[in-house]
Amino acid sequence: MRFLTVASLLALIGLSTQQYCDPALCPILTGPHIACNGLTTLSPSCGHDAQEIYLDPSLVAIILDEHNRRRSQVATGQQSYAPGAFYSQAARMATLQWDRELANIAAANARRCTFGHDTCRNTYSFPYAGQNIAISTNSRVSNGDQIKRWIDSWYAEYRSANPGYLANFPGGPVLFSIGHFTQMVSDRTDRIGCSLVSYQSNKVFVCNYSFSNMLGQPIYVTGRACSMCRTGCNAAYPGLCNTNEVVDARA
Repeated sequence: MRFLTVASLLALIGLSTQQYCDPALCPILTGPHIACNGLTTLSPSCGHDAQEIYLDPSLVAIILDEHNRRRSQVATGQQSYAPGAFYSQAARMATLQWDRELANIAAANARRCTFGHDTCRNTYSFPYAGQNIAISTNSRVSNGDQIKRWIDSWYAEYRSANPGYLANFPGGPVLFSIGHFTQMVSDRTDRIGCSLVSYQSNKVFVCNYSFSNMLGQPIYVTGRACSMCRTGCNAAYPGLCNTNEVVDARA
C-alpha cells in the first residue's frame, strides 16, 4: 500500500480550496468565495483554547430533525402567524438532508472565529447557496441542546413574517427579521451542511443551505401538502416529500 506524504496531502488540500476561486461561482456577489484558499484549520485569532467541534451522526440527526419537524409544521398548515391565522400548506416541501460539501464550506466561515455572514459560499451543484449563523457564550449547555436553541431562535422569526412575505420575499429591513425563518422553510432547499466552533468565550454555528432567499420570489409554492411531490410523501415528517425527491437548486 502506498501512503500519501505530508506534502501530497497539503497539495490535495490546496487543490480542494483553489477550486472555489473560480469567478463563475460568485458571479453576482462581491468579495471572494469563503473557501477560496480558505481556512482548513482554525485561525490563529481563535486563541489557544479554540476547538472545532465534530458534528457526529447524533448532532447531524438533531440538526436535520429540528429543521424537518418545523418544515413539516409549515407544510401541513399548522404554523400560525397571528391568532387564528395559519400559513398556507406547501405543495412540494422537500425533506432536508445532509451535504458534506456545504458543511465543509460552512467550516471555512466558522474557523475564522469572527461572527458574520460570508459573501459567497456557492458550489457547482448549488450556485445560490444560503446561510444561517448563530453565536452564544459558552456555557454548560450540551452541544445538542445549544444547537436546538439556535435553530429554535431562527424559526421563531415566523412571528415577524406573514403570507405576503412568503409569497414575495421582500428586501429592506424586514429581511433581517424574517430571513432565518424563511431560509429554514424554503421549498427549493433540500440540502444542509453545518459547522460548530468553540473559541474564547463563544460558540459560533454556521449552516449552509442548497438554496437561498431570493428577493421577489416565493419561499414556497402553496397547495395541498405533498400534492406536487413526485416521489411520494415522507411518513416520518408529514407534508414533506420523500427523501428521494430531487430539487433543482440551479433553476
